[in-house]
Amino acid sequence: MALLYYTLRDYTYPKVEKPFFDDRKVFAFFALGIVLGMVLYAVESYGRGASSSETLVAVVIVFAAFEELLKLIILNFPRFQRKVDTAFYGLSMGLGIAATFTFASVYVSLLDLESPGALEMVVYSLIGVQFVLLHGATTPMIGIGVARGQVRGYFTQALLLHISYSLLMIPFFVASEFLLQLAGAVLASAVVIYGYIRMHTLLLPVLIKDAKRWTAKPKTGKG
Repeated sequence: MALLYYTLRDYTYPKVEKPFFDDRKVFAFFALGIVLGMVLYAVESYGRGASSSETLVAVVIVFAAFEELLKLIILNFPRFQRKVDTAFYGLSMGLGIAATFTFASVYVSLLDLESPGALEMVVYSLIGVQFVLLHGATTPMIGIGVARGQVRGYFTQALLLHISYSLLMIPFFVASEFLLQLAGAVLASAVVIYGYIRMHTLLLPVLIKDAKRWTAKPKTGKG
């Protein structure tokens, strides 16, 4: 919720006279994301339990594609196409997904440990922050693509970001050497932080700038 407020505050009252999105739809998409987060966690938990270490990379890629395709299917409904507010609803839905997916992942992971200490709790909480930044970046990316009518390009960016993060986290979970675990976690964190910053400071502002240009009425001369 804090990240949602932080990202949206520049695009609604009092920063702008006319908000770029409908508050009711923002919260509706956030609620939808909460439900989707639990569904995704349930599906992926079953898949992880059925997979072996030999198929881990394939499973990671399939899950990333499944998540991003589900987001695309929802955001690419005709009613949302080429509408600027779709990007904001994508952000809201993504953070809703992160809210429940993160909580379930961290909680169950800690339960799997025999006696988790403070260090384990901090580490898994930081992984939770990664999930929030991941979905907070990839889902509005897809929304921006839908708003621009450039779905393929932006979906590809979101998918590559998600796959890169997931692959970099594999050493954290499977490597026995601490340095490999640390390197994977640090690089994965850098990827999602970069993805969110790029979405927040570049992709979204440029979309708004272009939208203002699209809607500007051409000046007509007299005579």
